[in-house]
Amino acid sequence: MATAAQGIKSAEERQWYIVERWQEYEGEGRTNLLRILAIGVFYLVELAQYHWFPPALVDAAELATYHQKVTALAVAWTMVSLAVLLCLRMRVFPAILKYASTGCDLLLLTALASVDHGAKSPAPDGPASPLVLAYFLILALASLRVSIGLVWFATLGSMAGYLALVGLADKTWFDQDHAVPTVTQLITILSLALTGVVLGQVIRRVKGLAGEYAARMAKTGA
Repeated sequence: MATAAQGIKSAEERQWYIVERWQEYEGEGRTNLLRILAIGVFYLVELAQYHWFPPALVDAAELATYHQKVTALAVAWTMVSLAVLLCLRMRVFPAILKYASTGCDLLLLTALASVDHGAKSPAPDGPASPLVLAYFLILALASLRVSIGLVWFATLGSMAGYLALVGLADKTWFDQDHAVPTVTQLITILSLALTGVVLGQVIRRVKGLAGEYAARMAKTGA
């Protein structure tokens, strides 16, 4: 009896693994499409700011330098998206791909938020940049792959990226003067962590829902 029960459990785990991998594949495709869309939308905002709505009292040379850096990062991000698209089209989908693409998202977002607008620009950058909110977008995209491990990877990566921005903004670490108030840092870190916890629980509920649905269908003979 024990051997039969173990065999049934092993068969169920194998079937769930197959379903999960297909969902990861579909989720990676949708994530990549949304990634390309997000890059295009955010870059259109940058083009509008550079050509039509430049910040007041900003040196033209500094604005051009910032625009060039943002353009370079947007091109690099687009290359990442095209590489993922090529892998999906060729049916090359190793388990590490979702971690690699998410890691690139985190690195490029952190690099983008850290770009200095210039000494005369009133626009916030670093940990005060509105781009910090995009960390939550990366967390949401991670949940599309239905992988708890990826959600935790994205959560910890987002927290590390934000702390890196805080570290870059502070000229001297571990002193009494903070470029970002300690309360702001704690609230942001806790918000990222709790968002990751909630998304992880959603994925767990999806697995439970699928199992319960299959069990009820088996009982009814459907």
